[in-house]
Parts: sequence; C-alpha cells; structure tokens
Amino acid sequence: MEPRLTPTLPGGDRAPGDASSPSPPGPAPYWDIDIGPRLADEVRMSGFKHLMVGCLAAACLSEEPWEVRNAPDLTDRQALAGMARALGARVDIDAAAERVRIDAAPLTGHRVPADWSARVHGGAYLLPVLLARHGRVESGAHGGCRIGGGHRGGRPVEHIARVLERFGATCVTDDGGLTATAPRGLRGAVIDLADFSTPDPCDGLPTGPHYSGATKTALLAAAAARGTTVLRHPYPKPDARELARVLALAGVAVDVTPDVIEVQGADGPIGGASLTLPSDLLEVITFITASVLLDQELTLRLTHAEVVRDGLAPELRHLARIGVPLRWDGDLLRIRPAVGPLAPDRVVAASHLVYSDAQPLFALLLLAASAPSTLVETVWSGRFGYVDGLRSMGALLAVHGQELRIRPGALRPASGPLRGNDLRAAAALLLAALAVGTPHRLYGVEHLARGYARLPAKLRALGARITPGGTADPAHSADPARATDADGPADPQDKEAFHDV
Repeated sequence: MEPRLTPTLPGGDRAPGDASSPSPPGPAPYWDIDIGPRLADEVRMSGFKHLMVGCLAAACLSEEPWEVRNAPDLTDRQALAGMARALGARVDIDAAAERVRIDAAPLTGHRVPADWSARVHGGAYLLPVLLARHGRVESGAHGGCRIGGGHRGGRPVEHIARVLERFGATCVTDDGGLTATAPRGLRGAVIDLADFSTPDPCDGLPTGPHYSGATKTALLAAAAARGTTVLRHPYPKPDARELARVLALAGVAVDVTPDVIEVQGADGPIGGASLTLPSDLLEVITFITASVLLDQELTLRLTHAEVVRDGLAPELRHLARIGVPLRWDGDLLRIRPAVGPLAPDRVVAASHLVYSDAQPLFALLLLAASAPSTLVETVWSGRFGYVDGLRSMGALLAVHGQELRIRPGALRPASGPLRGNDLRAAAALLLAALAVGTPHRLYGVEHLARGYARLPAKLRALGARITPGGTADPAHSADPARATDADGPADPQDKEAFHDV
C-alpha cells in the first residue's frame, strides 16, 4: 500500500457540520461576478470529490469506524451523510477540519432515501453496498448533472443493475430507480468492464458514460462478495484505482495491475479505514485555467501531489503542448503566465485521455490560441452546455456532433445573464466572466456546490468579487433539467456559428 493514504490522527470531532435532512428547494440562485485586486498568491485545493463519494459508500460496507479526511464540503458529502444517517449509520462531520467519521455498524435500512438521492449521483454507490449488507436494496432516481441518457434526463442506473447481476443479484429498473435482491449474498465474478463502455472512435479503447460507474460499482460489490472477482479492463483513472487501494486499506485483498483488478471478497463486512483524500484533479485544472485566463501567477497547494500528477497526465501533456508553464515543487504546483499566445491543439475527452469534466476548461484555454483548435467528446453526449453562453460573449464555436471547433478570439461582455446547465458549464462561464473583467450575472450556480468547496473564497485570491443572490430568474427554473446557457442548450447538430474552421 502506497503511503499516499496517511495514518489516522488523534483528536475528537466537533458537532456535525452537515444537515441530516435536505431543505426545501428555493428560487434559483445566482452570482454577481466582477474582478478586482488579487488577494493571495496561493490556494489550497480541496479533496477529490470523485474518490470521496466512493469512500463514503465503502465505509457503509464496514462494521468498524471509518475516517475520511480532506473531505470537501460539497452537496455530495451532505447527501451521502444524510443518506447514511437515514439508513441508521452514525455520521460525525467536523466541518472546519473537513473530516468525516462514519460508524455503519448500526446501519439497517435498505431503501436509499429518495429526497437525497435525487440531488446527487453519488448515492448510486450505496446500491451495491446495501445489497451486499442486506440482500436487498431499493432506490428511486439519482440526480447530478443532466448530461446522461437516464430517465427524463436523469442519471441512468441500468449499467449498475447489469453489474450487480454479474454478482448473482436479481434486478429491476423502473423510472430511473432500481430494486435488487440477492438473498444468498453476492458471489465473485469475472467481469470485462469493456462491456460497459463504447470504443473510442480514434483508437478503439474503452470509454463512455457508464464505464467509470460500472467499475466502481463492481469494486464495491466485489469487496463484500464471496470468492474472487476479476475485473478486466477497469476504468483507468484515479477515481477507481484509488478506491481499490482504499479497499485494500480496509483489509480487502486487492491486486491492481494496469489491465486487471483482482479482489478476494470478504464474504461480509470489510474492516475499518482511515485515509486522507488527494486533491481534486478537476479543481486543479479549473485553477490552472483561471490563472492562465487572468494572466496571473498562482501556486496551488496539493495533498498527495503524486496522485494528482499521475491522474492528470493526459491533461498535463496538453497543457505543455499549448504552452502553459507549470512547475512542480513537492506539494506545490506553480503556474506562470504564458509567454505569447497559446498553441492550437486537438483535445480528446475520453476515459483513458483527458477527463470529460476538463473539456469545457480546455475550450476556454483554446480560445486564446494562435490558430483554430478542436475538442472531441467521447464520454457524455451533453457536454457542450457552455457553448451558447460563450457565444453570447463573442466566442466563435461550432458544434458538429461530438466535436467542437474553436476559432480563437477575445471574449467580450455578454448582453445578458449567463446560465450554466451543469457543473462544468457553470465553472467555464464563471471563469469566462472573470476573464472579460466586467460585471456579469451567472445563473445555475447551484451546480457548482456539487464540485467546488468554498469556490468564491478561493477565487478571491485571483481578484474575483462574487456576490450571491437568490432572486429567481423568470426564464430559469429551479429544476436543473431546465437550466440552460443563454437562450437554451447547445444543439449538438448546430453548424451555423461558422464554417471555415
């Protein structure tokens, strides 16, 4: 086990910092955005959300205490804590220390609380956990960004059902929910996770929207199953591989190689664990982008920098290629202003290449390139939700199916409010507004709470002045399925922006 998961720390928790039940939805919030003098040269990056949700779910496989440190205050943390409490677990959160302690020994429920699960996608990882513990699980629809092909635009669960069936479960999916039974427990299986992917059109390697979730579902099920599970062609990014190492920390026999993960199941509860999450890879890319767009030096303080550097290897190759100066210094990543215009590039978002979450941020960077560039999206079908917002700021962008063609040019102030219809679209439009340097109003900021902890405070280091507001925009529904950029979501077949890129 690598030393990246640090040993437990002594000391007690304070009162929980997260609500145990959701508050009723209110009017769509917005941020008024402006830019002023910068306040700091260094920003500490929060913990890795994609790994946190898997770890909080894994803690519910154990009857011994778990402690997860560097756990950022995100909607997913609140929701998973609320779900675990509703199911009977004891959850204690020290908000100031970003530490979550879970004792799931008293957990008895098998129904995932619908009011929480509808808010985030992370609750889907409780499905294999509750099935393993109780032989039965029931769930309604799961929320998150509306970029997938699930029921009524929600996040799908059919691939999770198919994975659980490989472990011997009987599953029924309906209206975005899942009911599964395994009265004799889960049994080990041999699973080729490429079956839950689509081939990358460029090189044929596995990619697609279900690949990551299928791998993490299989890991959680395998940990508590009876016998050996062999996972071939697992999702290769740190979300899954670090989760496998966390399960090893909890006493599960796990062997990780590039092409295969082998798990000797515990045939019941797994052990306790104490770990510190690495920094969030996508927050790192977000602040690199902000630093470049604002032409400001910035230092990012990282936790487990080696995980970040390895996990962002494809992104770092592209950043070097387009001319973004980065210097690694232990747990610090120093960003310097680019010398001259950035170079054009072709960036492919795929499960083995650049994160799909990073694709909108590369679009911003490539608007500052010296010649046209291209982005290709192979994971999610709805990942160009930021395009109309950037067009309203003068960006020359053309969408051709899953390809975005970018003609470089300076952004100008938008004529009206901006609207982000998913997490990364909202982040891209926020950074674009800061880069323009004039006041803007951004709707859809509720999405940002799923991916960034204390984002306005951190951006103040670069001079951002962000004022929250809560008055509903008449054109904006509180339903995230209806939040759009400018006058609507980007049409995947829109070829009218320009024709000569």
